[in-house]
Amino acid sequence: MSTDLASLIALKPSAQTPTGSAAGQAAAYRAVIDPVFTIGPKVHGGSIQMVVAAAAKRAYADLGGPDPEAAVLAVSSDFLFAPDPAAIEVHAALIKTGRTVSLLRVDVRQNDRVAVTSTVTLGRHDHGDPHHRGDTPVSELPVAPPPGEPDLYSTVVGEVVHLGAAIDVVLDMDHFPALRGERGEPLIRGWTRPKDADRQPAAAAADFPILVSDLSPPVVMNLGMFGWAPTVQLTTYLRRDPAPGWLRFAAYSAEVGQGMFAEDHVVLDADGVTVAQSRQLALIPAGR
Repeated sequence: MSTDLASLIALKPSAQTPTGSAAGQAAAYRAVIDPVFTIGPKVHGGSIQMVVAAAAKRAYADLGGPDPEAAVLAVSSDFLFAPDPAAIEVHAALIKTGRTVSLLRVDVRQNDRVAVTSTVTLGRHDHGDPHHRGDTPVSELPVAPPPGEPDLYSTVVGEVVHLGAAIDVVLDMDHFPALRGERGEPLIRGWTRPKDADRQPAAAAADFPILVSDLSPPVVMNLGMFGWAPTVQLTTYLRRDPAPGWLRFAAYSAEVGQGMFAEDHVVLDADGVTVAQSRQLALIPAGR
C-alpha cells in the first residue's frame, strides 16, 4: 500500500503514443492509483487532479517548456467516468507556451478509455501582500484544530473515505449537523495536513491544496441528502505555495437544485492566505 502523496504523483514514462497531438508536442506517462485515494470504490476527484497537475508539469519540462519555475495555476476537469484504483495512462499535450501562461491538455485513460479530460494552465504563482483580502467561510477558524475535535475517519464518513492513511482531516462539527441526524446550511469546514508533512517532497506539498479543494464531504449531506454525489466538472485554482502547517478549508453551496448543485471550496494556509479555490458541478445523490 502506497499511502504518501509522493506515491500518488509518481509518474513513469509510457510507451503509449498520445492521440490527437502533433509529434514532439505530447508525452505519455503511467501510474498506479492506490485504494487509499478513493471515496467508496472510486478514485477521489481531487486526487486525480493532483495526478493531472503532476503530469502537466512533467510534460511541460519534458517537451521543452521555457520557464523552469512554471507552476500549476488552474486545472479544469471533466469527469467522463470515475476511475478505479488501478493502473492509469496519462497523456499530456502542449497546446501553448507563453511568457505569462502556458496551456496543456491532459487525459487520464483507463482500460483504453478517457476517464477524465483536463486543461491545465501553468505560470507563476501570486506573491506578496494582496491588495484586498475579504472574509471567507474559513476565516474565523483557528489556525489548528482545537483539542478534542474528532478526526473525520472516526466518524461514519470514514467508512467510505479512505484518505486517512495519507492525510489528517479534522472537521468543525458545529458545521456538520448531518452527523448528529440534524439539518443545517450546506457548509462544511475543517483542517487538513499530509501525514508526515515534514517528509513530503516539495512538489507534493505545493500541489496538496489541489486535493484539498475537493476534500469536504458533499455539503448536501447537511440537507439530508446522502450518497454518492458524482462530480461532472471540477475547476481548481492554485494561487500560492502553502505555508507549513494545517490547511483550513470550507465547502459551501449558494443554491442546491433538484438534480445538480455547485459546490465551492476555499483553502487557507497557516498564514491566512488563500492558497486554492475550486468550484464543481455535481449531481444530487440518487434516491435522496
